Amino acid sequence: MSALRRIGLVSALFLVAGAAAGVLWEWLWDPTTGVTYQGQWYLEPAGPDQSFSSIALFVVIAVPLGIVLGVLSGIWRDQEVVTTVTVLVAAVGAGLLMYAVGHALGPPDPQVLAAAKPDYTTLPGDLVLTAPDADRVAWHSSALVALPAGAMAGLVATYLLGKQGLTRRSRG
Repeated sequence: MSALRRIGLVSALFLVAGAAAGVLWEWLWDPTTGVTYQGQWYLEPAGPDQSFSSIALFVVIAVPLGIVLGVLSGIWRDQEVVTTVTVLVAAVGAGLLMYAVGHALGPPDPQVLAAAKPDYTTLPGDLVLTAPDADRVAWHSSALVALPAGAMAGLVATYLLGKQGLTRRSRG
C-alpha cells in the first residue's frame, strides 16, 4: 500500500470515528441544569460531580476509541513511521472533531441565554470540556488528549506486542 493511500485511509478512519463519537457523546450525556440570576447562569446543584460529567464521559468514550483505532492502524505492518505520524495527527483531528460535533449537537451556551431570561429560570448547561464558569474558553481542556493518548497506546502496543504473532519465523 502506498504512503498516500495509507495516510488517506487512516485519516478517514479517525475522522469518521471522531464524528461518530461526538454524536455518541452528546447522546449519552445528561445535560446539567442551572438557574439564571441577574443575567448570569449558575449551576444548580453546584459541585464537581455535576460540572465535570461531560468531561468524564468524553474521556470514557475517547480513550477506548483511540486504543481501538490505534490497534486497527497498526495491523498493517509496513511504513511504521508514516503510520505513527498519521495516527498522531489524525487522532488530534478526531478528538477536536468529536468535541465540535458533540458541542454543536448539545444545548446552546446558557450564559448567553441567561442575559435575556428572568431570574430563577431553569436552563440546561452546554456540552463543553471545562467547568461552566463564564470566563472559561469552552475547548481549553486536557481532555482533548484522551483520544490521541489512547490511539498512540494502541499503536505502540500493536508494534511492540503484535509483531511476534504476525511475522514469520526465520527457518535458517
